[in-house]
Amino acid sequence: MKIMKIVLASGVALSLWGGAVTADAAKRVTLPAYPQQRVFTFKAKGTKVYSYPRAAYRHSTVLGTDQSTTKKWTVDKVVTVKGHRYVRLALVSAKNLPHGTIVPNASKTKKTLVGGYVALSKLKFHQQIASMTAVKKTAYWTPTTTQDFWDMPKHTLGKTAASHYGHTYGYRTIYAIQSLTTKQHRQYLYFETAAGKAIGWLPKTAVTKGQYPDLLKRELSRNLTADSTAVTTVDKAGHVKVGVALKDGQVKRVALLQQNSETTVYDYQDGQAVKQTTRTSAGKVKHTAAVTPTKSLTFKAQADFDIQGYKYQVKVTPAGQVSVMSVGGWMA
Repeated sequence: MKIMKIVLASGVALSLWGGAVTADAAKRVTLPAYPQQRVFTFKAKGTKVYSYPRAAYRHSTVLGTDQSTTKKWTVDKVVTVKGHRYVRLALVSAKNLPHGTIVPNASKTKKTLVGGYVALSKLKFHQQIASMTAVKKTAYWTPTTTQDFWDMPKHTLGKTAASHYGHTYGYRTIYAIQSLTTKQHRQYLYFETAAGKAIGWLPKTAVTKGQYPDLLKRELSRNLTADSTAVTTVDKAGHVKVGVALKDGQVKRVALLQQNSETTVYDYQDGQAVKQTTRTSAGKVKHTAAVTPTKSLTFKAQADFDIQGYKYQVKVTPAGQVSVMSVGGWMA
């Protein structure tokens, strides 16, 4: 058999499904060399897919022919023969982290062509990324932890995966060092820790710019100089807390920090709660209302997770003492 020179396209840095995405500490993400991990469709139906490029090995078998010009494929290996590029096909995928006990149904996608080779010229490239640029290291924080971090924004490459749970780096300051905009005009930021440890990508809409604030301190001190303040944790995992501000021996304000970083504040007058104000994580007023004056304040709090949630009853005495009682919950 005639031996022919074969050149394999290769990547550098961290190997990712046959491509290379660099995401080391203090380093920005770089994409694998084209066409690896890009998204393609077949230009025409009936294109033959081989077990190995026929130009390199004439006895390679035909695995099948494509039946669609809309089904998306990606590439995990490139072989160059006599100046022509042939690519190995792989399925496009976006792998979420497991949340709860629900197991998704196994894919019924036919895999006849997976691992087969086709000339790159037979495929149509679909660009998913409009731009990816470095940005000055900028502080952000996440008001909620419902969004997981991804190695690359979902579907921007042929194979993407969530890399860290949102709660792993939630309720703290993280730093954006890179920005990405998709062809659909969605914006994402790439984050690292203060020490430069790589974390992953989040939608820009999921974060708030600036250092992570002490939200209870912000609300307890808003237009109020208290003699003392105290904080009670309602649910540690859910980051649900209650703060009380005292002045001249009386309760002046009670603030509930909710799981989504919103706050519900009860203002007191003459030792009685008289007003309730709900603010967003950024401090913008969402709702305000008068409450029936009461010296002993009681309200509900809740913390929800993937497959279960917890409900609490919180009581604040006229002296500012806080008690928390579990009153049930839910489970999927």
